[in-house]
Amino acid sequence: MKTETKIRINQLKALHAAQSGHPGGSLSCTDILTILYFKIANINVDNFHDKNRDRIVLSKGHAAPALYAVLAEKGFIEEIELLKLRQTGALLEGHPTLKVPEVEAVSGPLGIGFSQALGMALGAKIQNFSYRTYAILGDGECNEGQVWEGAMFGKFHKLDNFVAIIDYNKLQSDDYCETSRRWSL
Repeated sequence: MKTETKIRINQLKALHAAQSGHPGGSLSCTDILTILYFKIANINVDNFHDKNRDRIVLSKGHAAPALYAVLAEKGFIEEIELLKLRQTGALLEGHPTLKVPEVEAVSGPLGIGFSQALGMALGAKIQNFSYRTYAILGDGECNEGQVWEGAMFGKFHKLDNFVAIIDYNKLQSDDYCETSRRWSL
């Protein structure tokens, strides 16, 4: 079975067990997270505490089941934890939390993960570290002023060690992004 197929199946199992969550937003960023964790980013179980390992921040926090399934497949967390998603006292909450040691930043409020990732990239520059920071945003999240202010911050500080990836699935919480933009004008 292909890695991304197993990750998708595990996400759906976790969401079904929880009886809540965001399957669409989770499934739409699976390929992004899989490629980052398995092919691009310098991050694995053996180097997680290395100051020069790459950072990956899931700014679209409602897609946490995708992140958790990738972390399980990568060996960071036990696969059985996925079936406890959103249970009181369990390790995995509905949005990324620092309770999970391998999660880089708390996210959920739109744009906050993006800003934290920019701070990590700036910190690397200041301290002369060579790691890259990747932030995965939802396209609906890009309506937030915090995201645009963050983008200007990144340009101003010449953060060439920062990569923003937009999961362009054309959907927001309960509608298409295009419909939501029309209402906000």
